[in-house]
Amino acid sequence: MKTHRFWVMWVAALGVLGWFWATDPDGGAQLAVQMQALLWATVATGPVYVIRRALMDRVRSFEAARRAMENPIGAGLVFLGLCILTGMLFVSLSARAAPLPAGAVRYLPTLQAEIEARWPTLAMPSVLAAQVEQESGWKVTATLKTSREEGAGLGQFTRAYRANGALRFDALAETRALDPSLAGWTWANRFDPVYQLRGVVAKNRATFKRLRPLLDDDYNALAMMDAAYNGGFGGVLAERRLCAQVAGCDPDRWFGHVERHSQKSRARWHGYGLSAFEINRQHVRNVMVVRRPKYVAAMGA
Repeated sequence: MKTHRFWVMWVAALGVLGWFWATDPDGGAQLAVQMQALLWATVATGPVYVIRRALMDRVRSFEAARRAMENPIGAGLVFLGLCILTGMLFVSLSARAAPLPAGAVRYLPTLQAEIEARWPTLAMPSVLAAQVEQESGWKVTATLKTSREEGAGLGQFTRAYRANGALRFDALAETRALDPSLAGWTWANRFDPVYQLRGVVAKNRATFKRLRPLLDDDYNALAMMDAAYNGGFGGVLAERRLCAQVAGCDPDRWFGHVERHSQKSRARWHGYGLSAFEINRQHVRNVMVVRRPKYVAAMGA
């Protein structure tokens, strides 16, 4: 009887969640996101319960487990192991079930439209969504401001100055030159969300087109594309050369290979708590591994 009640509650939770997904994201986005955060725990509980129950029954059938459970310490260890297993299953399922930020619910359709219009061959559009989350948390007016640097918007396009006040670089102007449809984008209207997301697509597309012929697959090209978005295209090329000079290091693979080699500073930046090297490597891992899974269902592989 208890099992029947459990499944009824789980199906009801799925129904409520489906209702939120069917609702227009504009006007109720924040409420939908908050409710999803509560509902995902219930939704994930079903698969976790089934998998854990099956594995638990299997564990209990093992002779070693049976003997271990004959004394208090052994029983405690078996119980602890099952608790860890349950936690791992729950975290694994919840990683993909994590709710989208409110800004993503509102602006993800805009990003998808820009990708479809300007980069329809992009194999993993979820990378760009994860990148926007990493850069700004999907906040249109997100701003980075220091004495020599200013970043703005969803993609945190930055301009920086030298000690004498001269402009060192202007990422917004550089990106504007990549696509004629960005001609009207300036620092005066830097918070326009359509221009911002169009700029994210244009900048990444240009970098990917330069990297892809050098590599064996899209995934590693996209990882290095993100590294270049954060730390510069020239830096990625230099890091690939460093990797190629080390035995066992494959310059066509990012994780575990190119990511380990860099001339970026290892000294921690004042106000950041991390070095330029750590920030860049964390950026790629967060985009490709941590944040990207939640966007796969909405955007494709």
